[in-house]
Amino acid sequence: MTQTQSRSHNKTSVTRLRNRGDNGSASEEPSIGIVERVELTDFMCHEYADVNLCHKVNFITGQNGSGKSAILTGLVIALGGKASATNRAPNLKEFIREGRSRAVVRVHLRNRGSEAYRPELFGDMIIIERQINATGGTVSQFKVRNASTGEIVSRKKEDVVAITDHMAIQVDNPINILSQDAAREFLASTSPDKMYHFFLKGTQLFQLREDLEVVRQAITRSEASISRKKEVLPEMKAEKKRWEDHYQDMSQARDISTRMEQLSCQMAWAMVKEAESEVHTIDEGIVVFQKKMSKIDQKVDAEKAAIDAINQEAEELKEQAQGQLAQLEPLQDERRGPMEQLDSIKATLRSFKQTENEINAEARNTRERIESLKRDITVERDRLVDKDSAGRERLRETIHDLEAEVTDQEAEISSLQEQQKTLEDRSLELRNSEKQLKVDVEKSRRQVERVKTGLQELTQQTSDQMSAFGRGVKDALVAIKKTQWSGMEPIGPIGKFIKLRDPKWSQVIETILNKPLNSFLVETHSDRTKLDAIFRRCGCQSQIVVCKTELFDYSQGEPNENYLTVLRALHISNEIVKRQLINLNRIEQIILVEQRSVGDKIMSSNNGGFPQNVSACYSVDGYSLGARGGGLSTQAIFLVRPSSRLGEDISQAIAREKQQLIEQNQKLKEAQKALNSMMQEVEALMGEHKRSSIAERKCRERINRANSEIQQARERLQSDEPAKIAALESELDSFSEQLESIQTQFRDHNAQQQAKESELRQIESDIALVDQKMAAIRDRADKVRRAADNKTSQCQTHSTNIDYWNTKRSTLEEKMSALQAKKMDAEARVSEVVSEARVVCEERVEVVHSPRKLDHLISKCKAQLEEIERSSNMSLAEVAEKAQKYINVYVTAKEELLSVTALVSALKTAHQQRLNKWTQFRDSMTVRTKLHFIKNLLQRGYTGKLEFDHTQCTLIPKVKTDQDVVSESVGRNPTDSQADKGSAYQRKDTRSLSGGEKSFTTICLLLSLWETMNCPVRALDEFDVFMDAANRKIAMSMMVASARTQRDTQFILITPQDMSVKPDADITILRLQPPRRSAATA
Repeated sequence: MTQTQSRSHNKTSVTRLRNRGDNGSASEEPSIGIVERVELTDFMCHEYADVNLCHKVNFITGQNGSGKSAILTGLVIALGGKASATNRAPNLKEFIREGRSRAVVRVHLRNRGSEAYRPELFGDMIIIERQINATGGTVSQFKVRNASTGEIVSRKKEDVVAITDHMAIQVDNPINILSQDAAREFLASTSPDKMYHFFLKGTQLFQLREDLEVVRQAITRSEASISRKKEVLPEMKAEKKRWEDHYQDMSQARDISTRMEQLSCQMAWAMVKEAESEVHTIDEGIVVFQKKMSKIDQKVDAEKAAIDAINQEAEELKEQAQGQLAQLEPLQDERRGPMEQLDSIKATLRSFKQTENEINAEARNTRERIESLKRDITVERDRLVDKDSAGRERLRETIHDLEAEVTDQEAEISSLQEQQKTLEDRSLELRNSEKQLKVDVEKSRRQVERVKTGLQELTQQTSDQMSAFGRGVKDALVAIKKTQWSGMEPIGPIGKFIKLRDPKWSQVIETILNKPLNSFLVETHSDRTKLDAIFRRCGCQSQIVVCKTELFDYSQGEPNENYLTVLRALHISNEIVKRQLINLNRIEQIILVEQRSVGDKIMSSNNGGFPQNVSACYSVDGYSLGARGGGLSTQAIFLVRPSSRLGEDISQAIAREKQQLIEQNQKLKEAQKALNSMMQEVEALMGEHKRSSIAERKCRERINRANSEIQQARERLQSDEPAKIAALESELDSFSEQLESIQTQFRDHNAQQQAKESELRQIESDIALVDQKMAAIRDRADKVRRAADNKTSQCQTHSTNIDYWNTKRSTLEEKMSALQAKKMDAEARVSEVVSEARVVCEERVEVVHSPRKLDHLISKCKAQLEEIERSSNMSLAEVAEKAQKYINVYVTAKEELLSVTALVSALKTAHQQRLNKWTQFRDSMTVRTKLHFIKNLLQRGYTGKLEFDHTQCTLIPKVKTDQDVVSESVGRNPTDSQADKGSAYQRKDTRSLSGGEKSFTTICLLLSLWETMNCPVRALDEFDVFMDAANRKIAMSMMVASARTQRDTQFILITPQDMSVKPDADITILRLQPPRRSAATA
């Protein structure tokens, strides 16, 4: 679209080209810092110019002298830039159009979005106006307006600077906004130091470095000043001290006598105070004993409460065990029904079996009858031919033999039935034993697994002994060594300081002292908090005990020396650990015995009660013996898995565990063998029962067959004449039909029998499931009962503690009685000393020193009086004035020195931090610039790099043009080695490039620098002055592409040449016509 804006006859003509129809390249417009409009009035060559800019890329073109650069200069001036920064005039007045008294520049800045600058005041568009006056006192005046209301919000340059700073517009940056001269200098610059200087200036690293250098110089000067003041300060301090002492001597001289009298009174009453202090000390001791007795009472109450709680828990556990066992009744009822069904089904199956036998017998008899009929028919046919009288005698003999056979078979059946009953009873007995053997096998298997686990733990402890005390202990010990503690360094784990005297007590003692062996001891609660934090960090679960390091005498609490106590069975290398185990676990009063019978006698030897100073008794095989209330009591304790916590030789423990594993495996094999043998015996009984049933069935078949033959023989004897063949054939047909009916009945019977057998298997499965539930309930009940037994054993420990605390309380009562007698003597001494003190001073005075100190002070006062009397030759007022002067001088100098020293230290730290940040920022900018430079060169087919030398402060662009690449590829021998190819690849210095190539390279460098900067407005004047058409086209495309990738950045590019870029939604081309100049200007 072409649009001509004109306001007067002499207005500069601006033609704006922008493609409305294509929005394909438009992106979301930035909301802050975009220059939307520039107005110039009587500024440089323009009488009035009004330029509207788009948010992305703006090309300003026109002939030389059309005022293109004036627009950029006006933008810089309006935003607070100096005249010298534009390189167009030495001062602001030179920008006023000739013949005019003032010039005005206005810039419209976008101010929208969440990051807008004070939108409630300045609105969404800010107009910054700067008026330049040729005459008058004020050369430059600013006005900042709200574009929506037209209201002037501010007239201060500080607000303009605040706006540009907030929007990150850098008008004085020579790389951000390049004027015509700056652009030519940049494009023509080939000096490495100048290029590096442009890099520092453009990225503002130069200004930061200069600021840091100013800070460093200030630090150096301050340190020199501090050194000088430190040299003078000791002399000032000595002079101050001398005059202070002199003043004090003078001021005290007149009070010395009074002071001596006061000290004499204090001396008299100090003796009283000392006597009273002794009484007070005794009172404190009595209070301490009373507090200890009160704490002992609390502990006794706590132990009794613990016993009550434990008894209640034990009762609850017992009730819980009874409740668990009560759950067996419904399961037994539930099992009783299936068992009855099982018996019923077995009876039904036996009935089915008998019916099957009867059906089989009937079928056999029917088949035999059919065969017999067939034979009879044959015989009848033969008898028709010849009748044999001798056959009747043979039939009688046959009947007799068959009847004898029937009698024998019936006797055999009775014997077989008795044998089957015996086999069934034995089978039931074996099945019950089989269930118990399965339970024993499972227990042996669990014991084997437990021993294997213990063996694995012992094997692991061979490489890491601390692993026996729990997870994370090794790491915690390392952390403890590195930590500072307010009290003693934590001691632990406790088991590390304990060794067994006899290994046979290892498992039972380790069970008694299980958790305490893993615990740590600290002296203060603050150390406990530190150690708890270390444990949480290392994953350690050990207990922490806050203890006192008092090494008390425990010998009075030990039993008869004939008893082996836990304390006597151990060698404890740390006395604090020993006292804590005595306090917490009563190891000096727990005795050990090898035989339970011996332990029972010992624990009832004191008139049915425990011996003196004996609180508990344990046997080597893991039983707690004796009952506190009297009588015999033996309870098994759950022994822990063996470990090396008590210093036992790990190899011996492993050997012992391996031997135990062998024994347990042998027990498991024996139990499994017994179970297999019993199962084989059950199978053998079942096979024998089956064979007996088969034999019974065969006997019945023989009886049926014999009876049938007897019947046939008798029928033959009764028949005088042969049966009619027709009747026999009719009977044969009847029996054939009967056989078919029997076969149908057998198939139905077999189907019913299979259904019952399936039902039998399901019921047996249900019964097995109920048996498993009952076994699980019994196991849980056993665990609860064991827990209740453990609770009962805990009560014994608490009862022992009560005896201990009562004994200790009696000892404290005796000590307190002695202190009370001592207090009476001390009070009598106080009365005597008070009478003596009233002779010296009637009224009691406050005493702040001991008698010895007071005597020393009285002697000192006498000596001071004598010295003052000899040396004093000035008045007290003169000495006071002189002393105050030197005190003020010294205090002021010291405070200033401390303040300056702290300030310099803070400055040095801040300076070093900022210097490190500056170096990081420089390195980051360097890498980004290099990457973008390589990417931009590739747009032209060039290759190259930027060589930075931050030490020499040089920047050298190295470029290899496309022609160089082609030449190298043509001239390179294919047989050249890789090293030869690498050496042939040499980039050119920019001085060897043509003018267009050099300008293109410099544009690539400029775009690379722009990529590293953060400013919403970037401007470049006559960027293509040294470029040929090809390089100019590529450079313009690169700048447009670069601008489109930077969302919040606006580009203003000035060129006198024709444009190869077409207008777009985000590209505007502004063509300026030469303004009409006056005759004087022309």
